[in-house]
Amino acid sequence: MLLNTNTNFAPKQDVKLNHYHITQMRNLLIAFIVLFCMSKIAVAQNTTLHVSLKNSTATSVHIWMPALSFGYDYLKKGSFDMPVRGGAAIHEFKITKPVFAYLMFSSSDADTAKSFNYILYISPGDNLNFNADFKKPGNSLAVTGKGSNNNQPLLGALTDAGVQNMYSDTLPRRITAFANQNQRDLKIALEKYIPLYHPTADFMKNENFNVDYDAVNLYFDFKENNKFSIRKAYSRHEAEWKTVQDSLFTNVKLNNDEALTSINYVALLRTFLMREKERLWEESYKHPEAFYMDWYNTDVKTGKQLLEDDMQNLLQEKIVNHYFTGKTAEYMYAMLFGDALGEHNPNNIVTIFDRFKQKYPASEYIGWFGPAIDSIRQNEAKPLTADMVFVADNGTKLNSLEDVLALAKGKTVLLDMWGTWCAPCRNEIHDNGPAIKEYFKDKGLDYFYIANRDLAHTDLWKKLIAYFDMKGTHVMANDSLSRDIMSKVKGSGYPTYVIIKKDGTYELSKAGFPMKRDVLFKQIEEALALKM
Repeated sequence: MLLNTNTNFAPKQDVKLNHYHITQMRNLLIAFIVLFCMSKIAVAQNTTLHVSLKNSTATSVHIWMPALSFGYDYLKKGSFDMPVRGGAAIHEFKITKPVFAYLMFSSSDADTAKSFNYILYISPGDNLNFNADFKKPGNSLAVTGKGSNNNQPLLGALTDAGVQNMYSDTLPRRITAFANQNQRDLKIALEKYIPLYHPTADFMKNENFNVDYDAVNLYFDFKENNKFSIRKAYSRHEAEWKTVQDSLFTNVKLNNDEALTSINYVALLRTFLMREKERLWEESYKHPEAFYMDWYNTDVKTGKQLLEDDMQNLLQEKIVNHYFTGKTAEYMYAMLFGDALGEHNPNNIVTIFDRFKQKYPASEYIGWFGPAIDSIRQNEAKPLTADMVFVADNGTKLNSLEDVLALAKGKTVLLDMWGTWCAPCRNEIHDNGPAIKEYFKDKGLDYFYIANRDLAHTDLWKKLIAYFDMKGTHVMANDSLSRDIMSKVKGSGYPTYVIIKKDGTYELSKAGFPMKRDVLFKQIEEALALKM
């Protein structure tokens, strides 16, 4: 509200305000409060989604809202499942602004069932009905109800993106043509859509951003995935792949606050943060002097230690601050926090969050992530205890599985081959460690933890042992020990769990990944029951 500085509301002399002025001020204040409350009520309206699936045996529909989902969606704000009962599902949820959402399901529960994706544009107060009949042409997709003008199949129905048969292409010709044509088709579809369904202005704005970022998002995501399957060929033709990428990026802004509600732009940001981190890892090997000076402002020796201490969180913060500003940088920080929490990676995250709060003191993400960061802060204060036993020389002189079996002689042991750098390892320790120890409490089960590829991370190793309360015997494996154990137990990756029996025999866990805890429990119980 702007006040004219020439009115009596700002008297230059000590003059009493008359009753009229007091009444006017009171009325203005009441009007402001009413308008504020009305706006808050509008924001708080429920949004309802009804799903009807005929001639389908699908048991659930998954909803994913990328703009509210960060990394692994640790906060569960942007992802949920709708159980399908009798062919129908309903869900009520609250959103503070319009968002794009993926509606995902399979036509049946069979492994060969066709999977469907449908993009919805959901606004506060919408009451949408999504209907499909799998025995009718085109599956008879239809959307009705409040907000349906933003959600018709002309733009919302997605088939397979059509890129699967291009993987392993060594040159970018086919994917370039496909990405450009896909963008043109999307633009034509939007031009047809607008006069047919009269969507809202904010929908049209965001769909135009989707068109703008469609080709670059599709190409960049494909290229970064494909290069791992054609490593040598990609190296030979990297310049051609990069030329196309650079050309596509010249048509859009990488840092664009206005586009943050666009599904293609958000997808591009997610891919960019991850892939730029990987690119910088490569740069640290290929051009160390330039890399460490540009990104750490120091020499190779000092910079290398800084990078090895944290190749994830701090490096991603550097990427955010290097490329992004404003609301986009704020959103990228949220993705960083989501990734760290989802991967149970506390390394430097408290410090990064404190810096974030100083830069964005009014950010809604402070309230979103604050409680989880506070828990990390508390867990990081945990000390090592006498129940966390370190083998002599941290176990670095052990060279074979037989050396480990000698330490375990006469014991039943659950051996965990893990690494501080390994997100699945940390997740398994967090998700299953306490439950395993509670179940086998006082039953004679011992625990060995062998950290792999971590010789440069001794401080972080011990910090995480205390953080996750990893009571047991700890070994820092050299390369020989890691290779020997994984070869003999036939482990295929990390984490690998092995049950060592009292008689010195051993067997690989049958629990798989993610761990089927009941399968592991049964296997351990059988080992504990073994008579010597």
